[in-house]
Amino acid sequence: MVSYTVRLATRYDGLVIATFPDLPGITALGRDDEEACDEARRALAEALADYEQAGLEPPRPATAGGVTLSVELVARPVAV
Repeated sequence: MVSYTVRLATRYDGLVIATFPDLPGITALGRDDEEACDEARRALAEALADYEQAGLEPPRPATAGGVTLSVELVARPVAV
């Protein structure tokens, strides 16, 4: 299991955006903190699976503090 820090911010329209300081470009959006975290967990799992499928090592979690989300890495079958 791997854990990354997620940052939550409320946008001007009331939606909550979740970002990962250690994984630039991975974001999620929700109507509230709970939904944003749920969506962020899905985005994190997908991003880490994409790294694995590409044969790349994902960035190591380096940011401390704040909310952390954990995902269990499960190998996906490679499409040919």
